[in-house]
Amino acid sequence: MSASGTEEERPELVCQLEHIQGLVDALSAVRWKRHQDAVLELSEHGIVLVVQESGCLQAKLYLKRELFVRYDYNAQVRPRFGLSLGIFVECLNAFSVPAHSTPIQIQYPGPDMQLLLKSVDSMDASICAEIRTRIPETVAWDYNFEPAGTNPLTFTVKL
Repeated sequence: MSASGTEEERPELVCQLEHIQGLVDALSAVRWKRHQDAVLELSEHGIVLVVQESGCLQAKLYLKRELFVRYDYNAQVRPRFGLSLGIFVECLNAFSVPAHSTPIQIQYPGPDMQLLLKSVDSMDASICAEIRTRIPETVAWDYNFEPAGTNPLTFTVKL
């Protein structure tokens, strides 16, 4: 098998997070309703999560690569995919153990694939979750409704 064939099989992103609760809190801050959808964009600098409501309210959550114990980005172009924010938060909560730090690995194999969550360094149990992703609708990163350039309410959370 050629080197390029091996590289094609590598996931576009593999990252490991030591403390889940901070991520859960940040995601919960931009989750306005139970069935909230989000768009994630992956890059060599980190992950950007965007949620919007009725085309008039938008929130962005920036997760810098420095937040992760491990951050291996292997994509040729910036992957973007949609997922259910509610399911993502609930899955992360399943990994959370009170008064105990449970590291998890997050893996995105590639387009039209499931986001994989897996507990690491756990002697007692192995927890895995797969979250269905979808091709996102076009998301306006910065709204501009009128020629005057008035923008709707936007807030940003940076970790």
